[in-house]
Amino acid sequence: MPHQWAMITVTRVEEADKAWDRFVERHPRGTVAHLGAWGRIVRAAYRHEAFHLVAEDGGEPVGVLPLVLVRSRLFGRRLVSMPFLDYGGVLVEPGRGAEAALVGEAQRLAREHGAQTLGLRQLYEEPLPWRPAEGRVTMLLSLTSEADVWRGLSSERRNRVRKGEKQGLTVTWVGAEGLDDFYAVFAANMRDLGSPVHSRAFFRAMLDELPDTARVLLVRDAAGGVVGAAVCLFFRDTIMVPWVSSRREAFALCPNFVLYWEVIRRGCREGYRTLDLGRSFRSAGTFEFKRQWGGRPHPLPWLFVDVVPGAAPPVDRDAGRFPALVAAWKRLPLPVANALGPWVRRQVPN
Repeated sequence: MPHQWAMITVTRVEEADKAWDRFVERHPRGTVAHLGAWGRIVRAAYRHEAFHLVAEDGGEPVGVLPLVLVRSRLFGRRLVSMPFLDYGGVLVEPGRGAEAALVGEAQRLAREHGAQTLGLRQLYEEPLPWRPAEGRVTMLLSLTSEADVWRGLSSERRNRVRKGEKQGLTVTWVGAEGLDDFYAVFAANMRDLGSPVHSRAFFRAMLDELPDTARVLLVRDAAGGVVGAAVCLFFRDTIMVPWVSSRREAFALCPNFVLYWEVIRRGCREGYRTLDLGRSFRSAGTFEFKRQWGGRPHPLPWLFVDVVPGAAPPVDRDAGRFPALVAAWKRLPLPVANALGPWVRRQVPN
């Protein structure tokens, strides 16, 4: 049933349709995380309930807000836009007052379903009465020409790319047929980092639902073994690299450097304007790695709105509370980590 917020009507839509995606695609701040496919992906992979809020003014759509209810036995219930991604949150036409209406309806939805917090992963700040969390950034690299970006890299970056190529590393872009090769590398790396791995079904659903957006990149050594892999998202003028890994025993071959350079080269050749190297805390080692590729920090003004006063902070707000669990996870045998990881990961919106 639609709800009226001043002059704005907000309707809960069970399934995002083509009109939803058209709004996202034409909006200058629309991101891949706002596409309707993500509701279907998390539903298929993790059985989470997805909601889609549409704001209208006089029958004209002026805003959308995709949401997922993350039910967790470990961390309680959280309503998040969007879990497992860096972006999400409200997407509105400016100056229409739709921000408050969408968030008000999201709070109502959170209370109805017993969620403790509402998490909005904004890429840009909106006029809302909560202070954004600080410290998170996403690292953006401007793509011009292949030659210009190459010249802009430090000699250390260029030397490592050349070293990998001299060692016989080769790259291949594939689709869903590369999922098993990607997942074998990704799952091992996540265990080594002490982080529960996403389910294979999550990536399978992504590649099925977004065949023109999600692509798999594989790096092979001279013997043909896969030593590096990534799932990249191509949307409008931006490439994202949210899931990337390489085998630790192959680090000396520099597979990550060859992989990132291939993404840059592909983006330049196909006319993309921005490479999003992914989120980091400014204090993290990944921040420096991405900065050395030429990435510049763009603040992520995420909002965490308490629905239940005094609730424990959500894990995506304060993930540093679990150092002992991270250390223990690193010691798990890989088959055990791969079996338990998806069960834990579905409950953690990071």
